[in-house]
Amino acid sequence: MSNPVTLRPSEDEVFDTLWGWVASLFDSTLASQIAKADQNATSTLYNTYALIRPGVREPLNQTIRTYDSVGQTVSNELHTGYWYQVDCYGPEAPDWANTIATMWRTMWTMDALAGMALVPLYADVPQQLNIVNGEGQYEQRYMVKLHAQVNQLATAPQQFFTEAPATTATPVDIVPLN
Repeated sequence: MSNPVTLRPSEDEVFDTLWGWVASLFDSTLASQIAKADQNATSTLYNTYALIRPGVREPLNQTIRTYDSVGQTVSNELHTGYWYQVDCYGPEAPDWANTIATMWRTMWTMDALAGMALVPLYADVPQQLNIVNGEGQYEQRYMVKLHAQVNQLATAPQQFFTEAPATTATPVDIVPLN
């Protein structure tokens, strides 16, 4: 049975928008070095690479409800504050993290993402969080959090009636009060 409620944009649509934006910052050959974090069957990439991890979601308002009697639906819009964590690894990690954080704060990004699934708000300052790999070697890791607003619309079926039955059996002005 399919779910009669639709959610737009979906989590995948939001992530794909962010992934595409991050990939657009670098040479097209590096797009394969940017992946979604915390997935099964995804091995660690090599050289310099970035992992994008969905973060915390926080509602910014109560839902805004609108009705469509023609389409027989009710839509509930929720504005959500959302942040993604982008971890950059390898020798060029500091430059990647600084590029991502700097560009997130620009009108260039606002223009690039106009009409898309997410609206950039701000980016935290990149943090150096080096790691020790399986061979006991230190590897560079820089983390930056990208804060955005995602406006999601959940649309559900809604029944409406077009006329109310009226009865005139007892006029209102002659109903006894006691």
